[in-house]
Amino acid sequence: MTITDYALELEAKNYLTYADICLTLLGNIDCVIAKESAADLLGYSNGGIRDKITIYTTKLINKPYLNCILVDDYNKLNIIDHRGLHTTTINQAIVDMLEDNKVDSQILLETLANYYFENKKSFKKLNIPNHLLDKFNKYSKESIKYYETS
Repeated sequence: MTITDYALELEAKNYLTYADICLTLLGNIDCVIAKESAADLLGYSNGGIRDKITIYTTKLINKPYLNCILVDDYNKLNIIDHRGLHTTTINQAIVDMLEDNKVDSQILLETLANYYFENKKSFKKLNIPNHLLDKFNKYSKESIKYYETS
């Protein structure tokens, strides 16, 4: 069963946006939406069919549609409220995806490409840690050309 199926079953609707799915499945869970799921929610990735929502949480939550990343403290994260949900900022989501060696590179490229075009063809507002600059520079160069080749 997909996360959409879980949410549709709970909501009894025919169509749900990604934000609706997150609200339905995470509404009563203490968590922060993270990485590619944050990029999806904030409109920076092109979405896609994912079988799990990635979240930061202070305790493991055993739900088949969640990918839990345990953290000691949410205060170490850059968090915003978006449509009633706690999510990392897009800057935090990008940094977290860059930190993750198993991240889907297409999602990272889409997110950076959409960020670039939404911010007047600039990455200047992003705050990337020094240890990730080489990786960021590689992906950001590719992302600028992303829509030319996809």
